[in-house]
Amino acid sequence: MKKNILVTIGPKSCSLSAIRNISSYTNYFRLNGSHNNLDWHKKIIKRIRLIDSKAIILIDIPGIKSRTNNLKTINIKKKSKVIFSFNTNKESKSNIPLTRALPIINKKITEFSLDDGKFYFDFVQKTNNRIEGISRSSFRLLPKKGINISACVYNESLQEKTYVNFLNKIKNFDFDHIGLSFVQTGNLAKKIKSKYPDKKIVSKVENSDGLKNISSISKASDCIMIDRGDLIAEVGQKKFFNAVTKISNITKKNKKPLIMATENLESMFSRLEPSKSEIMSLGHSISLGTDTFMLSEETAMSPLYLNTIKWLHAYLN
Repeated sequence: MKKNILVTIGPKSCSLSAIRNISSYTNYFRLNGSHNNLDWHKKIIKRIRLIDSKAIILIDIPGIKSRTNNLKTINIKKKSKVIFSFNTNKESKSNIPLTRALPIINKKITEFSLDDGKFYFDFVQKTNNRIEGISRSSFRLLPKKGINISACVYNESLQEKTYVNFLNKIKNFDFDHIGLSFVQTGNLAKKIKSKYPDKKIVSKVENSDGLKNISSISKASDCIMIDRGDLIAEVGQKKFFNAVTKISNITKKNKKPLIMATENLESMFSRLEPSKSEIMSLGHSISLGTDTFMLSEETAMSPLYLNTIKWLHAYLN
């Protein structure tokens, strides 16, 4: 089984010919439930099975992280004040709607970020349904980008309900692995495993509580995925390196497979060779015992997706 590369299928890589080419290098495919509709996912699963009946298909279940609900790209200017609010239909450069209510914040914060920590805001104030900040940079905000707040806690009952509701909608889909976003306790992974015993549970460790409970989470899961984008935004830049090391060490101690995700080869979105820092990062991940590298936007959105897969396949082999 060719499982050392997990490829996310998206608009640039979902054709029959694309999947056929990808299957020469890996049989591990990921579909992101946060994007596209259910009919699209069902169609792509059938397409993958047509090419490779024994392929391993992971569906990433949307968690309860709030995302921006802007319908179009918004240009944000440096030093501009922006309000992100739930339960509003008003959309502008200074008021951006959210898909869900904000999580609980247990500690005093000075900043928050968007899109896996790519864009930071200085914190101004927060209520139950809104958070205000001043942008540190000018950037283009694409639709459906996640908002990350350090040291926040997600409602576990709502998280479980969200998982189950989505899984009920896809119960007739032919997939193998369930990717659980923002797992915070081993108990939640155990509950989902008991409801779906025929599926492998891939728990994504992405925030402070997940880091704190990594031992119980790894014991209750079939595999651990480190989503480095959300993790760095949630635990903070200074704690990020040690967090990745801790999660990796405990996962391997419990003899569970480890998937390293987010921005493994992001520069290859528009170039044929990776950067030196990306090569160093891959080497570090291998030294931590990483079993599988996940490619997300590198293969879902980049026209150079096949070149990226070929390069990583050659590097790993």
